[in-house]
Amino acid sequence: MPLRYEAGARLEVRGETWTLTRAQRFDDCALLTLEGRDRSNAGDRLRVVEPFDRPRPLANRKLCRRPRRAVLLSALAAITGARGRSRLWTAAAASIELWQYQLEPALAVIGGATRLLLADEVGLGKTVQAGLILSELAERGWVEHALIVCPAGLRDTWARELRDRFGIAATVLDQSSIADRIASLPPGISPWSGHAVAIASIDLVKRDEALAAIDKEPLDLVIADEAHHLSPGTDRGAAISRIASRVPWCVFVSATPHSGDRAAFEYLTSLGSTGEPMTIFRRRRRDVGVTTSRRLHVLAVKPTDAEASLLAAIEAYSRAIWSSRGREDRAVRLIAITMTRRAASSKAAIERTLTRRLALLSNATPQPAQTSLPWEEVDRSDDLEPDLMLSARGLESVDEERIALEGLIALARRSVAGSKIRRLRRLLDTSREPALIFTEFRDTLDAVVAALSVSSRRVGFIHGGLSPDRRREAVNAFNGGRIDVLVATDAAGEGLNLHHRCRLVIDVELPWNPLRLEQRIGRVDRLGQQRTVHGIRLFHPGTIEGAVLEHLRGRHHRADRDIAAAVFDGTPVDPGEPDIRSVVVAAAKEEACRLATARRLQEQAAPCCRSWTARRGRSSPAVVLHRVTLVNEAGSLVGEELQASRVQFRTAPEHLRCWRQLIAGLDPLRASAHFDASPQWSALVRRIKTIRARQKRERPTRYQRSLFDGRADADAAARRTTADRIDAALDRALRSVTSPVSAEASNRELIAAWPERRR
Repeated sequence: MPLRYEAGARLEVRGETWTLTRAQRFDDCALLTLEGRDRSNAGDRLRVVEPFDRPRPLANRKLCRRPRRAVLLSALAAITGARGRSRLWTAAAASIELWQYQLEPALAVIGGATRLLLADEVGLGKTVQAGLILSELAERGWVEHALIVCPAGLRDTWARELRDRFGIAATVLDQSSIADRIASLPPGISPWSGHAVAIASIDLVKRDEALAAIDKEPLDLVIADEAHHLSPGTDRGAAISRIASRVPWCVFVSATPHSGDRAAFEYLTSLGSTGEPMTIFRRRRRDVGVTTSRRLHVLAVKPTDAEASLLAAIEAYSRAIWSSRGREDRAVRLIAITMTRRAASSKAAIERTLTRRLALLSNATPQPAQTSLPWEEVDRSDDLEPDLMLSARGLESVDEERIALEGLIALARRSVAGSKIRRLRRLLDTSREPALIFTEFRDTLDAVVAALSVSSRRVGFIHGGLSPDRRREAVNAFNGGRIDVLVATDAAGEGLNLHHRCRLVIDVELPWNPLRLEQRIGRVDRLGQQRTVHGIRLFHPGTIEGAVLEHLRGRHHRADRDIAAAVFDGTPVDPGEPDIRSVVVAAAKEEACRLATARRLQEQAAPCCRSWTARRGRSSPAVVLHRVTLVNEAGSLVGEELQASRVQFRTAPEHLRCWRQLIAGLDPLRASAHFDASPQWSALVRRIKTIRARQKRERPTRYQRSLFDGRADADAAARRTTADRIDAALDRALRSVTSPVSAEASNRELIAAWPERRR
């Protein structure tokens, strides 16, 4: 049996001094959560398993006698940094700016919120806010297993942010790492198990085999980044809905949660719901006092005669199929939109699509597209349209449509290098500074890279078909000054932090989804940008792009299908913005001030945690300060309280033993009765109870036994074991929050003592 350690005890582990903050006891071992107390490990957190690590209890050290000012400074640091129940415990030690608005979501969670949507504008630090939520929940012992789901290109960014800012070690799970773990683990052990914090791509998680494995693992928190991709009727949305519906806490992150599609927004805000409302934080730069200067420029690029003929012919064809079979067939409408967007982008983009469409309508075999292997995590949304969509007949006569397509292909082949690319080269010659260039299509990206590479410019690129490692190499090369121009598609543009070196963003074409414009410029218009940000958007005047531009200038919150309807049908676009009501946590202002003070005092205070000052041989009253560590019956650290008492002594004590004798008559420890006394936890209690009841109803009770072997019995036993593990994790999370404080397990520690100042 493991030794019985109490929270607040001082232990020596691996040659350093630590304070025990939580002890979880099992039959043959104990999981100990420790916080560093030495100069070398101050602020560090460590989890060890006893008896594999053998902590040695340390006796209370002799008091350090220091000058009165130093003692008072230590006492003030202890008071300001005390871990109150409604305070943030990890923000002061984290490598983050103490922005008031960034503290609000974490305060909301420790105040009882269970489902959150972080929907601040691009560049306002949503990753920091989600990381702080994870850090606070883990520090309290409420979360033991967390899953972060994001696009594949953002996995390493999340891991780096958690490590550098909060000291949280996260495991990135991809197909390669999972295969390695399967080879090294004993049979029957899931590669998804054993991770305190796991990070995986949404396209991996949505797979049937991965989702089935995740279903068997107990989770306390799920964080879904770029949550606007979780649309109704998609595999991504269904996977996250399935996971979020069984965890106590879920956080969704998106700078663009509402594209104008009310049904999609309502679906997003309903993910993981058990009846409780979604807590939404939606702040704009002006709301939080961030006043980075931004200048947007719309640059008209006159097309050549050949380009103008091609653009006019593409527009006529798109309008014809839109008004013909497009009235009833949504796929035809998508073809019309795709044709006009690709034509406005580049000759290469539209010629390839026209050729593939003609081959599909002629029942010929088009040039085969390179398909993704089952284990690859690539995004081909910037490359090829699905054959099923592109093969839809747009006109009533197939022969007539084939003739029209042959004429369009001939026009495309007669067209020379695009006017936009030539204008782009002149822009870069004029600016002579690092630039980020965005395009929607990989064909255009290839054309831009080829045109720019013939000069002395160092050009890099990222698109959805690149592996995360190659994307990261390109970003690091750009930020490190090894390349001058980075060309990217929207499929790879999310999560890029390029503001330290770049302030110029150029759009080759206008995206029909206006929220993409904000996502693009948000790569450089972020917290920490010190210069004026410039966004330049190229468009062909006198073409369909002009109509798109007029609608984009109206409002920023519009779905691309609404823009298309306005362009092709002349349907007016509703000018009203969606009403997204943001929650305001009033306590954040005071908490930000406290954390700033605690951070400053921790830097000034002496590392010794027990100090005193007095006049030798003099009789005088003294103030004695204690730190009381409150632990609940589940073994979780509930909080800390500072208690000050007045004691009279004849001579100044020299040792801790003397101090103990002097303070023996002080008021005994007063522990709070229950941590769940406040009704703020009612939503969490109801959520966990609802999830447990649902899990119990879904637990299989009957099965068909085999007459020849015991596989059915073994499968049923395995399912029962999994259900029991998940139920036990939910019960632990509930008890961690709502268990009453244990007076026996709580610890009282002398912090400082000093004589009263005589008036």
